[in-house]
Amino acid sequence: MNFKGQYFSFDAIIASVIFVLALVALFSYWHSVKAYLDYQSDPLSREVVRVSNLLFTPPSPSSDCASMERLGFSKSWDDRRLDLAVIECAEAKASADPTWLNTEFGTPYKLSIEFTNLTGTPARLAYVGAEPPPDATDVVKMHRLATVVDGSTGATYLAAVDLKMYK
Repeated sequence: MNFKGQYFSFDAIIASVIFVLALVALFSYWHSVKAYLDYQSDPLSREVVRVSNLLFTPPSPSSDCASMERLGFSKSWDDRRLDLAVIECAEAKASADPTWLNTEFGTPYKLSIEFTNLTGTPARLAYVGAEPPPDATDVVKMHRLATVVDGSTGATYLAAVDLKMYK
């Protein structure tokens, strides 16, 4: 008698395809978790998150440019809209002293903040700090959205806040 054997059954083929798909999904998940953990352990990345949270705190003791001791752009702890007068004050102080922004936020890294109006003109509301040079190493960018209020006219703008921190 001559018996023909079946090398692979349909169940074995389907099981091997499911195993390969599960293995690819596991490796993909592990790679994304590893990349996230590497991002969280980077000191520059942690610092940019800390400074971006400080942007949405109120200035202390007041928003008056002459008496401001601690920089923050929001109107108050309850009203997280950004104050355009404080933004313009920070832009003027940072252009006069390039290290002022670093000392205000207590960071050893260089930083710049761009406020862009998303709903109309002018497109750029302010640029606080210096643009990172082309040879800057380890540039980390944080993009946040905010509402900016102009105290003199009462107009509000939807704005993008782009924080760049570099060595």
